[in-house]
This record gives sequence, C-alpha cells and structure tokens, in this order.
Amino acid sequence: MQCPRLLSDDMARSLSFNALGHLRAARIARHAELSVPAGALRDLLKRRGFPVHEALVELEGRAGGAAFPGGRLLGVACFLRACPSLRTADLPAAEHGTAFPVYGLAEHLTEWESPFGVMAASDGISLFDAPFGPAPAFSSLEQFLEVLAFAPLSGRVHSLRVNALCGETLAGLLEAFPHPAVMGEHTSGWIGEGVWVKELRIAPPDGRAWSSHRGTFVCTERTDLVVDVIELLLAQGYSLGYRGPAFEPPPGEPLAFSFVDEHPEVGYRARMRVNVWGRRNEYRISTQIEPTTTPHPPSA
Repeated sequence: MQCPRLLSDDMARSLSFNALGHLRAARIARHAELSVPAGALRDLLKRRGFPVHEALVELEGRAGGAAFPGGRLLGVACFLRACPSLRTADLPAAEHGTAFPVYGLAEHLTEWESPFGVMAASDGISLFDAPFGPAPAFSSLEQFLEVLAFAPLSGRVHSLRVNALCGETLAGLLEAFPHPAVMGEHTSGWIGEGVWVKELRIAPPDGRAWSSHRGTFVCTERTDLVVDVIELLLAQGYSLGYRGPAFEPPPGEPLAFSFVDEHPEVGYRARMRVNVWGRRNEYRISTQIEPTTTPHPPSA
C-alpha cells in the first residue's frame, strides 16, 4: 500500500517556512487515489468535454489529491470523480475562461453548496461562492497555500474576525511583522509571537458583508490573548466574529462579556452569540445560535 506523500515535502522549494511548518504539523498529505498523472488528467478532461487548461494540469501535478481539515480537497481529478454529472455548462465563467473547481468540499459540488476555489487558464485561483463570482483572490497556487496555511491548521486556534480592513493597525498593536509570501492584491499577513494577523479583501461582486473571505483575522492558540483583543475591540466599537475552540458554559463561572457575530456563515440570516466566561488564565469561550423570527426566503 502506497503511503500518502506530505504536501509540505512536494512544495518544500516553493513555500515559506511558516506555511511549510503548519502543513507539516497538520500532516496534510496527498492521496494517490485522489489524483491522476498529467496525461490521464488531460484525457479525462477531454472525455468529459472540459477545456484542458495547462494551469489545471500543473496544479494537479504539484498538489493534486491533498486533503485538508474539514474534508476540503485540493486538486482537479478528485472533483471530476466526485461529480460524474458535472458538465461545462455547470461551471462559472471567469476572466480567463471557464473556471474549474480546485479546492472545496467535493460533496457540495453538485449544487455548489459552499464556496470553492476555482481556476481557469491562468495560474490565479478565484473564489466562487454561488451564485456570485468568481472573485479574484490568489495570484498563484503558492500564494493560495501561503494564505491557507498562514496560521496553524489546528482545532486549538482561535480565529477572531474583525469586520473591518484594519490589518496593519492590529499588526502594530500585536507587534506582528509583514509576511511577504502572503502579501498580494487581495491578501495581507503579519506574524508575531504566537499570533497571526491576516487581512482578506476577497469581495464577491454583490458586495456582501464580512465573511471568512473578507475582513481582518487575528489567529492564535493563546486564549488570554484573543480575549484581550476581543475586549479591546469591543470597547472601540468594532463588530466581530469568531471561529475556534468552544465549550459548554462552565458551571459557576462568571460571564466576562459577550458579543453577537452577525455573519457566522451557519445559515440564512443566522446570528451567533459568543460568550467569554471566567477570568484570566481560566477563560472559556462558548457559542450559541441566536433565535430569529426573520422568515426564510420562499423556495424557488
């Protein structure tokens, strides 16, 4: 049985030590059963009636079959196999031609139920969040992976979203310094001691509000640090969102403070209350969906 190859080994000459370290620590691997050689991919694309963009063939050869936390896959053949009914007419049109899915949840592809990274004839990777987009996002596979693996790929990481484009300000506050490998037209990143700050400016054409692809993000495994940042930013009037470790409210612990995430991406017009419990060195964070009386849109 062939052992999966680590993506960090295959990309060792192309990525920064920061990204390689996080990919290696998370054991992000390329699985042979999820990828095919270049010639087989060209034949498969032609047989299914898709345009054969060499950028897709190159991505498959360099990173195809990589599996990420949460079930997301990177590659081309994995999506062809996951959705046998997929046809050219189902694909979004991008600036450089028909765009093919290269990153996302394969089981969501039939109805484009969640955002996908897509690629056309250029090396750039765009974001397609149906029915909007594709929106330009990353200039290359390397920059995509630098942003994807910018902070540790761990369930212990707190990711605080600030609903503003204020990365440089927060980086200065947290003594974080620019990370050139992440810097691009739509992305910026700064690294400090145990903290990663990134600013994403990937805006769907409809101008929808803050999301996991738009805003400023403070990522850290240090609970006290993220709580300090939350408290400071709430006092400054910022709107926030949160993803990360969450626990049941600890019995007997005081509620330090709470806020509402207006854009939690867990359902139509959903709101998430984020509670911070306890005291320094013992903080715990819990989350709960806020009840809403807003009616859902009518079915088509």
